[in-house]
Amino acid sequence: MRIIVMALLLALAIGTAKAALLQGSDTNATVVLFGSTKMPVDDENSTQEILKVDVGLIGAENATYQLMDQNDVIYPAGLYKTLSSGKQTVYFLTEMDSLFKLMNVTPDGEAPIYINWWATPKASNDRLILRYYGIVDSSANSDEQAIVVQVRVQNNGTKDLLVSPENFTLLDQWGWPYQPTLGFDAEIVSPNNATSDRVLIGFTGISPASRPAALAYDYGTPNQLVIEFERDYVQLSDEVVYGTASKTGTTPVAASSTAVTQETASVQAESSTNQTDAAQTTDVAKNENTTSKINSIKEKVAASKAKLAATREDLDSKTPDTNETAGAPSSTLNNSSSASA
Repeated sequence: MRIIVMALLLALAIGTAKAALLQGSDTNATVVLFGSTKMPVDDENSTQEILKVDVGLIGAENATYQLMDQNDVIYPAGLYKTLSSGKQTVYFLTEMDSLFKLMNVTPDGEAPIYINWWATPKASNDRLILRYYGIVDSSANSDEQAIVVQVRVQNNGTKDLLVSPENFTLLDQWGWPYQPTLGFDAEIVSPNNATSDRVLIGFTGISPASRPAALAYDYGTPNQLVIEFERDYVQLSDEVVYGTASKTGTTPVAASSTAVTQETASVQAESSTNQTDAAQTTDVAKNENTTSKINSIKEKVAASKAKLAATREDLDSKTPDTNETAGAPSSTLNNSSSASA
């Protein structure tokens, strides 16, 4: 009863929260980023994954998109899925576990619009720091949903911390709790250390009417931590993205020094002929690699969708009367390689 009451109270709080929409505009066009999710490439040995960004475009028919990660690596959009009323899904093929900081959107006939990305949500107390990296896989049919989320836990206390999937609870928009059905091997984390990698947690049997709204650690206890997705997804500051808070209009002052275009490396190296030649050679290699990625992303997306379709068929074949575990999302729940958090 206590957990149900807490869930209902949390639902009231979540119901009043608003999504942290990211927006940028110039004199004619406006771009809105509503959210993003990831899906695995259908290759267990791949070091890449697919990022899907929900985008709204107003005042322009089309635009080109580039995404920059924390290492100033640029990913051009490889595929667009047109929806309705100016909405579209933009696909990027990125390195696995990348953290992003900037989106460059160039509407047709307009100047580039730069939008700072979302910061990684986190929650903490005197025992631990919880970081949430988002939904990395999902599947659904007419009866239920299944999702996989990625997190990392750091020991913020003075005693060893046992971390296991059972520590986590997923809450929907009404505050209804779901327990994990798939996950990682339990791990003992010593003080001032974190889980050896980001870890994956799977939730199945989620109502098709439910929308994942929060992730809790030790839910229903005095030490619980709750990350509310809409509330805790905030925009990165200019200091983090550019190293300075100064921006003018829609064009950041630091944009010319943050490698927003593929030619930046050679521009910065113009002081030396040898350095310029080396940078240009590197740019050619990057461009060839980018072309290869764009040419393959359609096949990778199609393969991933086919795998999800097979999962849905498996779910459909199981009746509600069985005790079998509901079909899981397409990823295998092994620990993924970690980027610096």
